[in-house]
Amino acid sequence: MVVLALSVAAARAPAQWLDPDACVTCPDKRIHFAAGVGLDLLARGPWVAKGFHDHACKRVLVTATVAASWEMLDALQARREGKAGRPGYGFGPLDFAATVAGAATAEALQALGRKILRRRPVASP
Repeated sequence: MVVLALSVAAARAPAQWLDPDACVTCPDKRIHFAAGVGLDLLARGPWVAKGFHDHACKRVLVTATVAASWEMLDALQARREGKAGRPGYGFGPLDFAATVAGAATAEALQALGRKILRRRPVASP
């Protein structure tokens, strides 16, 4: 009985590491999507080991790793500043998903473009 009374009376503690932002169409999600496209394009460069950027799925995984690291750093900073659990602060699962979706979209568009260019009839002289 005492536990029930205390649990009802106590204030709910927000998830201290998660960003409760649930807006999918907000500008920050579009920025994360664009960052995913940019990270995917950067993952093609010579500064990434060839074994990590020779396939599309590997480039998306590199982007996901960078995005998860960034979100964890954001969560640590929000916790240090005492802002954790508020919208815009902490590890944002939707931010992470938007970044990975941007990378996957870049890969899909590149594959589609490659497929379209291969179907072009070659003009014979």
